[in-house]
Amino acid sequence: MLVVDDIPRNLKVVGTLLRNEGYEVMGAINGADALEGVRVQVPDLILLDLMMPEMDGVEVCRRLKAGPLTQAIPVIFLTASNEMEHLVRGFEVGAVDYVTKPFNPPELLAPVRGPTWS
Repeated sequence: MLVVDDIPRNLKVVGTLLRNEGYEVMGAINGADALEGVRVQVPDLILLDLMMPEMDGVEVCRRLKAGPLTQAIPVIFLTASNEMEHLVRGFEVGAVDYVTKPFNPPELLAPVRGPTWS
């Protein structure tokens, strides 16, 4: 699983939670690192911060869905935004779900365990 967030603390918190649940986790601090990381190892799921500088999560997701090796990877957005426009854009480019920040562990784990991508 790949977790992408521009805030290192968020990467640590999410990564620790997922590792404690038995998941293998890779981290990326920005969109460019995420796109490079999937070239090295294709994850089975991506948790992607929606709002990041330089390349936001929507653009990262759009590029993932355009690639033949990455288009089938489920993407779940992590977002502090509750604006419907941001969420709709995420779904339009191929996200399967989203979790709002701050989240509690069960809220994050429920879509990660989803039947479509577990």
